[in-house]
Amino acid sequence: MNSFWNSNLNLFKERFPSLAANLTSETNPDLILEEAKNGSMTAKSGSLMLHSKYNPEREADTLVESFDSSKHENAVFLGFGLGYGPAALAKKNPQATIILIEKDSKRFFSALNAMDWTPIFKHQKIILILEANVEEVASVISKCKTDATKVFKSKAHVAHNDSYFQAIENALIQNSQKEEINTNTLEKFAKLWLNNSCRNLDYLTLFDGVKKYAGLGKDIPFVILAAGPSLQKILPHLAEIKKRSMIVCVDTALHACLKQNVEPDFIILTDPQYYASLHLEFLSSPSSILITEIAAYPSVLRFRCKETVLYSSMFPIGQFFEGKTEEKGKLAAGGSVTTSAWDFARLCGSKKIFIAGMDLGFPGKETHIRGSRFEEKAHSSSTRTGNAESTNIATLFSACPSISKDYNGNPILTDKRMSLFSWWFETQCTNAKTVGTETYSLTPESLAIKGIDSFSLQDFLSLGEIEDKKSAFLKAAESTSKATSISKKDYDGIKKQFADNLDELESIAKKGIEAATKAIQDRTKMAQSLARLNEIDSLIMKSKAKDAASLVFPTKRQLEKIALEIPQTTEWEKSIYPIQYSKLIYKQLLASVKLFKKFFSRF
Repeated sequence: MNSFWNSNLNLFKERFPSLAANLTSETNPDLILEEAKNGSMTAKSGSLMLHSKYNPEREADTLVESFDSSKHENAVFLGFGLGYGPAALAKKNPQATIILIEKDSKRFFSALNAMDWTPIFKHQKIILILEANVEEVASVISKCKTDATKVFKSKAHVAHNDSYFQAIENALIQNSQKEEINTNTLEKFAKLWLNNSCRNLDYLTLFDGVKKYAGLGKDIPFVILAAGPSLQKILPHLAEIKKRSMIVCVDTALHACLKQNVEPDFIILTDPQYYASLHLEFLSSPSSILITEIAAYPSVLRFRCKETVLYSSMFPIGQFFEGKTEEKGKLAAGGSVTTSAWDFARLCGSKKIFIAGMDLGFPGKETHIRGSRFEEKAHSSSTRTGNAESTNIATLFSACPSISKDYNGNPILTDKRMSLFSWWFETQCTNAKTVGTETYSLTPESLAIKGIDSFSLQDFLSLGEIEDKKSAFLKAAESTSKATSISKKDYDGIKKQFADNLDELESIAKKGIEAATKAIQDRTKMAQSLARLNEIDSLIMKSKAKDAASLVFPTKRQLEKIALEIPQTTEWEKSIYPIQYSKLIYKQLLASVKLFKKFFSRF
């Protein structure tokens, strides 16, 4: 061992004690260390050189020049060779978060034997991921904003486990797609979410939350019914399935269930759009419990059922009021109502979750179960030149279609949108397995997903009936009801407090605009003006209403588009651009608060 070994190993144990305790300090014999022309160590893996034969440090400096600290917050290294790249980046960017990923820990220990890792281990924000599976890595990198993340990947550093690193790169792509979808959704529906939430606020004091079911279903199988075409084969057996499980039906599949004269135990609706409420229109299910949130379209909360329960709102205004009353219980939002249905079953403690009709593709080139509102709408709105078949074809080919495999090994048409949901389930279900929760598919025609195994319908129907367990589950939940008992007077007081917070934030935004305007007009008092702007920014960050107002604040993409109108043609305009940009933010904040107050004051 050379002079770096003991120092690096001690620093590693000091910085990552838990990780060090679970790894054996063995080097990789297939990694051949060699001396470069400048005297530093380089290495060879098979026929591939991991670094320059002449000057590995200079090569690393050139590599990390692509990291722009004004744009990037995170640097992800898919493999890192001997560590020259991460060391160079750590020296140049002390505020960056550096994430190092390597499946083979022996390669990591070989790197500790080759060069000084002090800049890395002493770096303020360093994440070291060794011997982790793809799902675990995906969980970490999903927290990184794509446009603020720079990924470093060298063929020589990943060739020893190319499939592993390719899977991680796919997860990064999925994360990027998720962010794009979230941004598009926010830009399109923020006002709708705000309007619905304001109109439904009083229901927070009237309805229980899903929290009351937590952990009560450990001995109960849950069956989730999605509205894919394959659900058609399950429907004739629905009555028998209900005897053997707790049925959670997504809103789009409810009509099909009721046509079989089977009322599901739970119905879940998460989409706040008006068209989603139509899945419940003219229907009733007196023995079912509806799960939704206060951002749902108002008519949803008047659906005729046994009971309506809420899950914690995903949006700031609901979160504010829940914080003052009673938290309802969180459910995951993976972009599809089926993800929330699965997470509800997990919240209940079920160890066996079955899914039917979650095709995440188009088996038989069909898009939805026959008779669904989607299909009926396609027929009712069809014309001679735009018939239902045309609508079906447009759906099939609208999002980068591709061919994958179902559980029978047969080809199934899927697309980019479906792959995002597939990735979510793969990650969540694989992680759930580690704590004893198994997820199965009852429809082999569905897209095969790692972490979800196929389960024969015939085998399921051979399971014992559990009506007594289901009754006990519902009775236990009723006895632990979490509905708030806050008085109307106290709740009105909370509303008044929230309105006052909005008024305060409005006043701060106006002061920000005034201060920025003065700074632009009078260059002689620039220092005082900047100090004032910093003071105002601090007040905004402390505001109790800032998160709520952020719902209708422009997205980063929208803000950048607006900022293009700020002139930067002269040297003077360029020098005051940061203040002009601050003024823009204050103006947008003011507009957001006024819009928020407009909706809030109506109800």
